[in-house]
Amino acid sequence: MRSILKIFKIDSLAYQLSQIHKKNKVDFWYVNTIVIPEVYPIAKKLGVKVITHAHELPLAYNFVSYTDLETIVSSSAALIGCSEAVCEKITNMGRPDVNLLYGFIDKSKIVCTKTAEEVKANTGFKDQDFVWAISGKTSLIKGVDFLVLLLQELPDNIKIIWIGGEENTGIYYYAKKAVENKYPGRVKFLGAQSTEYYNYLNSADGFLLLSREDSFPLVMLEAASLGKPIVGFNSGGISEFVKEGTGIVVDSWRAKDLAAAMMAVKNNPERFNVEEIKRQASGYEVKKQVSILENILDSVN
Repeated sequence: MRSILKIFKIDSLAYQLSQIHKKNKVDFWYVNTIVIPEVYPIAKKLGVKVITHAHELPLAYNFVSYTDLETIVSSSAALIGCSEAVCEKITNMGRPDVNLLYGFIDKSKIVCTKTAEEVKANTGFKDQDFVWAISGKTSLIKGVDFLVLLLQELPDNIKIIWIGGEENTGIYYYAKKAVENKYPGRVKFLGAQSTEYYNYLNSADGFLLLSREDSFPLVMLEAASLGKPIVGFNSGGISEFVKEGTGIVVDSWRAKDLAAAMMAVKNNPERFNVEEIKRQASGYEVKKQVSILENILDSVN
């Protein structure tokens, strides 16, 4: 079909969306990101209103054009931000009517099939090692390069697992090789995981966010649902979730300060109650958040 459309110079996305629209006769499209701006002109041509759910902060704006972002902000029938940080940026662009809807998780899908101790041992760490988990792509935005500065501030028994897709970039090559050469055995890049993801996440003693920007990371909620204390730079939505007893948010961008927060978690476990962390995460369970979304959608004209 695509080859035929190409011969007749018909845009395949526009064709497919128009066919879906004709079949279902919908009044609104719900777009769950700002990084597919090509759907907005198609929606306008079809006379469909678009509800945009934004999960991005300014670093991601660089991946869309000036006019595309202008179109998204000005033409959306409704805008939703996944955190107060995101909503603030949208308001700054002239849409004070933006709605707040935090990200959410389905706790029924967060299932561990192995014990934390078993996974930790199989990963090659010792009982006395304190392990931090990071989840996400090995990218500049996710702060993979911070590992090099951070490890020089931490003792040898602090280990890190990085769960997530390994990007084919120079910054990842730099971080991986520098860590391997200067701090062998301290960081294990596990790559993208499917069946073992929650087992690895649960095997860690704490969860670490190195992101330069992160609107409201769902991996943070997943870790919290497993009772893991969270430490990270104040990169966005983290400060809207992490409170006293949940973890520590570092307001500077100094590796030394982040390392100090990590050691505070390790050395003062009584400050971070596992059941309380899980309780806070339960507030973002999908069943509770969907009712908020339904109210937002019902209010759109």
